[in-house]
Amino acid sequence: MPLESGEEVTVNVYPATFGESEKPILIWFTEGYASRKPFKQLITQLNDAGYTFWQVDLLESYFMERTPINVRGLTGEGVEAVLKQASQQGRAFVPISTGRMSLVLLRGARLWQLAHTSKQGIGSLQQVITFFPNVFDAPKKAGDAPQLFPIVSATSLPITLVQPTEGTYKWKLPEIIEALEKNQSQVMIVAVPDVRDWYFLRRDPNELEKKSGEAIPSQLELWLKASRVSAQATFKPVEELISQDATTSLKGLVPISSRLAPEFILKDINGKSIDLKDKRGKVILLNFWASWCPPCVKEIPSMNRLAQSFNADQFEIVSVNFKETPATIEAFLKQVQVDFPVLIDLDGRVSARYEIFSFPSSFIIDSKGQLRYSVNAAIEWDDPQIQSIIQRLID
Repeated sequence: MPLESGEEVTVNVYPATFGESEKPILIWFTEGYASRKPFKQLITQLNDAGYTFWQVDLLESYFMERTPINVRGLTGEGVEAVLKQASQQGRAFVPISTGRMSLVLLRGARLWQLAHTSKQGIGSLQQVITFFPNVFDAPKKAGDAPQLFPIVSATSLPITLVQPTEGTYKWKLPEIIEALEKNQSQVMIVAVPDVRDWYFLRRDPNELEKKSGEAIPSQLELWLKASRVSAQATFKPVEELISQDATTSLKGLVPISSRLAPEFILKDINGKSIDLKDKRGKVILLNFWASWCPPCVKEIPSMNRLAQSFNADQFEIVSVNFKETPATIEAFLKQVQVDFPVLIDLDGRVSARYEIFSFPSSFIIDSKGQLRYSVNAAIEWDDPQIQSIIQRLID
């Protein structure tokens, strides 16, 4: 499918198993997981349920590296072209997205509405569905609150937000809803209990995640019925959108304004309560991580080496695991050596207080309990420069 820019967007079409159907076309804008077995199985299930399925991977079409900032930087032109093509099929259609691609879907839907629709402003678009939407710009440094991109409050659509109750952005959902409703979007919330983001795409799902993923085709039918819009509804996106380029996060340890680290008490995997306030007098590396995060795992050996290079009375590493069960963490620790305490943030409240938006995220806290440095990526912690920074804080 050619674009005005000269680029092409590839649309992979999977027809309904039993021929043409009265059901809408599902248009799924993916983020690199199209070849995963769970996703292929989901497509088959949806075909068997009578849905024709379009799969679109914009980064693959543009031959772009698959990075968060590249996703956030997409203008939505490719989405607009696909929605224009879908509107010419004579059938209702439902655009679907996940995570960061939800941002691009909103941008493209707005462009399509302004250029190709009238009256209602959504033509034969029946509903937009976004799973665990991540429509926030990345702060330059860990600890700063992520900001919504302007497109969210400029959007006017019937939209269903599918939010796992154990998802990273669970605490941000009210902010997203408020922004969408500023311009009369019709918002419906679907809570998926006790599962994490990407629950239906995980290579190693637990039993509950597997069942929740398998239930999507039957649930989809209910979501579409529950979210029908009246003939009188009008959807008009904002015409003049404030442009905002995606922020490039600062690399390495970044100095931050000195402020008291939020206090907390969490239990470690042995059930022992640890109070951050009791660590005063030491310099602390506070690390937020999860076992499913490859960069988190990659930096653990360098953290072990860093801990060994300082006196335990002067420096300590405290790690906070994000929403994983003690059993999951214990199984992980049997495979990977971790020489520092692992605390369990089972409901994600502590991570939310620290405005954690990506993993790993870490902070250096001085002996008075003040936040001094942060980093929102994996680094080699035993680098001489980092050791020098820590030594200065100790001194």
